[in-house]
This record gives sequence, C-alpha cells and structure tokens, in this order.
Amino acid sequence: MPRVYELPTHLQVEDTLLFGLTVRQLLRLVVCASLAYGLWDQTPWLPAPPRIALAAGLALLGLLLALLQPGGRPLDQWLLAALLFALLPRLRLWRRVPEEPRTRRPDASGQDWAELAPEPGWLADQDRTPVAARGGQP
Repeated sequence: MPRVYELPTHLQVEDTLLFGLTVRQLLRLVVCASLAYGLWDQTPWLPAPPRIALAAGLALLGLLLALLQPGGRPLDQWLLAALLFALLPRLRLWRRVPEEPRTRRPDASGQDWAELAPEPGWLADQDRTPVAARGGQP
C-alpha cells in the first residue's frame, strides 16, 4: 500500500493564538492597551474627561490596528503606504545641466601650471622621452 503524505497548503495563513487572533494582532492590542494604561496612570494631573478620552482613543486605535484589514492588509501597512506617498516625490525629470567651461587664468608667477599629460611615477626612473617620440619603442 502506498504511503500518503499530507502536504501543507495553507502556508500564507498565520496561526491563531487566542480568541481567533494572530500573534501580530495580539501584539498590536497589547502595545496600544499598555500605552493607554500608561497614559492613564502617568497623567493624574489631567482632568478626568480628557484623560479618559485619550486613554480610550489609544485603546480604540489598538482595536482598529489589530482588527481592521481593508483589502486584506493590516491598517498599519496602509498608514505606512500613505505616509510614504505623502513624503516621497511623485515626478522625476531628467535635466541635463550644462557644465560651465573651466577656464583659469595662469598666475603671473607661472608656478600654478601643471603638465597636461602627467607621467606616472614608475616612468620617472626610465627615460623621460614619451613612448610616441621614441618611435613606439620602450
């Protein structure tokens, strides 16, 4: 009898941990809930209504980030795409900038002139005449 092997066909599906939520969803919920609690705990000097509103807003943000997935993508990926769209340039043009001619007047002393075709250092030990002047012979 031939052996039957089970092949995994759900490789693009994340595993669920708790209440049908994935690890990423739970992490987003925990981070925003801890931020909401930290805001509630660290701002006792703030009056109660704005404090409650800010903490509830952070908790609601966590719920939206964890549960809302328009187009099958998490909301934080959409927010990152919107931010990159707003910040990056949308149009690229190729412009050739004409170079200005590099003319330089010689100094009156003549000390700032350099050879147009400098010879390499390894040729300094050999004969100083250029190869072309010697008839192509080294």
